[in-house]
Amino acid sequence: MSLIDGVGGAFIFSEDPGSLAGWYAKHLGIEFEGGEEFGAFYVRYVASDPDDAGRVVDTTFAIMKAKAPVPRMAANRGAGPGDMYGDQPFMVNLRVRDLDAVLEHLAERGVEPLRRDDEGYAVFAWIRDAEGNRVELYQPGPEPQPSPDGAGD
Repeated sequence: MSLIDGVGGAFIFSEDPGSLAGWYAKHLGIEFEGGEEFGAFYVRYVASDPDDAGRVVDTTFAIMKAKAPVPRMAANRGAGPGDMYGDQPFMVNLRVRDLDAVLEHLAERGVEPLRRDDEGYAVFAWIRDAEGNRVELYQPGPEPQPSPDGAGD
């Protein structure tokens, strides 16, 4: 039995959260609430619990003011296109509906992907935000549909 039933949030600590939130708003269209006076810029993504349609679950993505200088790993900028995991302290994965459209939007703003992969079950691309953090963009593949005769269910 899992004691955890989801991710409640992902938080990036920044020495200049307003500037970094501005980058996410400009480049990825994220409409943040909050602000400097709240100590965080945040957005809530809400969905129905797949096990209980009457229950709402949410995930918060926030950029918050760091209370101390944010350490940056030297390897962060050195990862080659073959290694997108394990060389930085965290990575945010943002789900998108149309990865190609997002990448086109980013290219118009001077942001090129580090790499793009099609894994069959999903497509991925990686970019860097204004502070050099690697961000994973994720477009899930179509959900498997049950066969009309019920085979395989």
